[in-house]
Amino acid sequence: WYGDYYGVLAFAVNTDVVANVPQDWPDLLKEEYSGQVAMAGDPRASNQAIQSVFAASLANGGSLDDAGPGLQFFKDLNAAGNFVPVIAETGTLAQGETPIVIQWDYNGLAARDSLAGNPPVEVIVPASGVFAGVYVQAISAYAPHPNAAKLWMEFLYSDEGQLIWLKGYCHPIRFNDMVERGVVPQDLLDKLPTPELYNLAVFPTLDQLNTAKDVITTQWDSVVGADVK
Repeated sequence: WYGDYYGVLAFAVNTDVVANVPQDWPDLLKEEYSGQVAMAGDPRASNQAIQSVFAASLANGGSLDDAGPGLQFFKDLNAAGNFVPVIAETGTLAQGETPIVIQWDYNGLAARDSLAGNPPVEVIVPASGVFAGVYVQAISAYAPHPNAAKLWMEFLYSDEGQLIWLKGYCHPIRFNDMVERGVVPQDLLDKLPTPELYNLAVFPTLDQLNTAKDVITTQWDSVVGADVK
């Protein structure tokens, strides 16, 4: 198997409600964001939310082998009164119930476009803890026509195929290479938040993901104590 495309955890921000848009994970602890920060899932069950905690760990002294600081970060966020224990979605973002949503960048960008400025939404890739979640591709060992599958893969990994993913805001796995070669249309780059930050994205292994998942799902209640629903 091999990587297809990826997203990074980002902040989708309703700028009708939030005057100063947070630029990094530590910013979320500021008093001005009281009752404003939510995740797009329950970190005891949702992959998007689990990896949000993992990403916060990277920005707060943790590593790909230590997700514990992410739990401490959300404990502090909850204690500060900034964390909203609601599973956020486009509607809660728009209504101001969860004006700052931690979610995959492509989901935030799609929400921005669907709301069409009502309200205005800004999507921020944090300056640290840029965490990539990868989707993968493979050809089945039992494929009846494996060579046809190989031809399809050749298209998917061509510049043309990779740009199809980018048009939907999913970062093709060859994104950095394509930017360096100047083959990504400028209008696509202009729709992305700070494209240069994607160079900082880190990609955990499957074992690291599984270990972090176990830590986060089993310790969320005891460490953070926020019942997200």
